[in-house]
Amino acid sequence: MKLIQFASITKKMALAAFGLFLLLFLPVHLGINLCLLREDGGEWYRNASHFMGTNYIVKVFEIVLMASVLLHIIIAILLTIENFLARPVKYKVKSKTKTKTGSKYMIITGVVIACFLVLHFINFYFVKLDLIEGKYTAEIEKIDKHFQQKALKLQKGELNEKEQAQLMAQYQAISQVSQEKMDMSQKNLVNLSKEEVKLYCGEDFEEYEPDFYVMSQDLFSNRLYSIIYIFVFVILGLHLSHAIKSIAQTFGLNHNKYNYAIELVANSYAILIPIGFALIPIWIMYIK
Repeated sequence: MKLIQFASITKKMALAAFGLFLLLFLPVHLGINLCLLREDGGEWYRNASHFMGTNYIVKVFEIVLMASVLLHIIIAILLTIENFLARPVKYKVKSKTKTKTGSKYMIITGVVIACFLVLHFINFYFVKLDLIEGKYTAEIEKIDKHFQQKALKLQKGELNEKEQAQLMAQYQAISQVSQEKMDMSQKNLVNLSKEEVKLYCGEDFEEYEPDFYVMSQDLFSNRLYSIIYIFVFVILGLHLSHAIKSIAQTFGLNHNKYNYAIELVANSYAILIPIGFALIPIWIMYIK
């Protein structure tokens, strides 16, 4: 309730601050995604995904990022409701001011982006949280270490009959694993289902992680998904262009000396970032 009672300018400042944080994150996300274009069997992309998923500083950053996205959306909704309630009766003559048009435009593009984020989280983040099943990867060195520990217990007679049978099944499976289940470096098993993780790594093996490379390739190979993805980033470009100018205005940076530079930065950022993201599905569908 206190958030709702904040002054309009306070909410606008908070909206701009969270928006600025998200603007700084986008180039980082793009840089990682561009690793998908390398002809290395996904090595760079998997290494980047592994770092982002295991580094504790990144994990804290991830929480801050999720909170920023959520708060950015909530505050935008509150400001929209506030503006609507301030003018419950529509004008007989439509306003032609830039602010009026920009506000409507930001709400529409924001809704489109928010809907895509839900889809994006389901396809990737929910797999990471183990809410839905995806594809997985595991280091062969860790699998071997886990197997050796189980083999040592077998020698000591510490495994029951069921555990012994599982260990033998794992040995047979891992010794016959196909090349398509290994990456180019021969260091990781890749493109595994949950059942295959149990089969190759053992029932109690936990050191596996989502294979975002395979999941990304599969999604971008789907023409409908790629078209939606490209469309959303065109919309994001429109959103970013107005957002950067609004952030500058909110923080009082509007001045004849800076307005041209702000316009240039806003338009350049709003074009280059979406093009970078859109290049990935185009490359995978038509060039790779």
